[in-house]
Amino acid sequence: MIDSNMSKVKTSLIALTAIMATLMIFGVTPAFAQTVEEIEMCYGYSETTLSPLGITSTFLTTNEEAGIWVKIINPPDDVIFKVYHDVNGVEKEYPLGYSRVDVIPMEGSSWGIAFATLDIDGKTPGFDPGIWTVKVFIDGSVVKIKPFSIIDYSSISSSIDAIREDFEAMEAENIQIIEDNEANNQENIAKYNELVEAYEDLEDSSVSEIRFIELTNDLEDLQDEYDDLVDTQGSTKSMMYGSIVVALIAVVVAVYFGLMKK
Repeated sequence: MIDSNMSKVKTSLIALTAIMATLMIFGVTPAFAQTVEEIEMCYGYSETTLSPLGITSTFLTTNEEAGIWVKIINPPDDVIFKVYHDVNGVEKEYPLGYSRVDVIPMEGSSWGIAFATLDIDGKTPGFDPGIWTVKVFIDGSVVKIKPFSIIDYSSISSSIDAIREDFEAMEAENIQIIEDNEANNQENIAKYNELVEAYEDLEDSSVSEIRFIELTNDLEDLQDEYDDLVDTQGSTKSMMYGSIVVALIAVVVAVYFGLMKK
């Protein structure tokens, strides 16, 4: 049984060898699977390593051209690139995007690249920004698809200018707020000092004992609050202004009504 199997294996090997020899005699070489391993949009490629340079998925309308780079295992002699544009959701072929590209083999390896460029500036892609697509064809079949976008440079520039103007306006507004707050702070301090003087004068006046105690408590509360706010004004400056104003109003009203009852 083993001898029979060995005999079949030998027969198969002899037949295979005969077929290979026949193909070589007639100049026919066996075909291997052609595989597109990578596809990139870029700005060029290295002549040494054949690697893509400046890989991107977005180009500007002011770019001179977009590069299409494809790496193929066991490559054919050439491939075909076709470029399509999305128009209102409908894919349309761009006639000038068609190109038959010779493959550049990597020396000592079983792979090579195909590279082509698409003109942008001054051409249809430069005037018609949006979503574009590259399709790679080998032997009439699509083997790889790569979408990319072209963006209107003028719209980006306008947006950047608008953002810069808004930022400058916000910065100027913040500076003005700080200056106004500082002025308000100084004004509130002055009002506080005036209130202290008014209270000291009130101490010498003939206010009822209960009213005097109330005003004393009000002033002590204000003093405590003011001291606390001064200690933290670096981080809670805006809160301090509102708190002092509210406290001042409360005490001024108390002083006013106290003096009115003299």
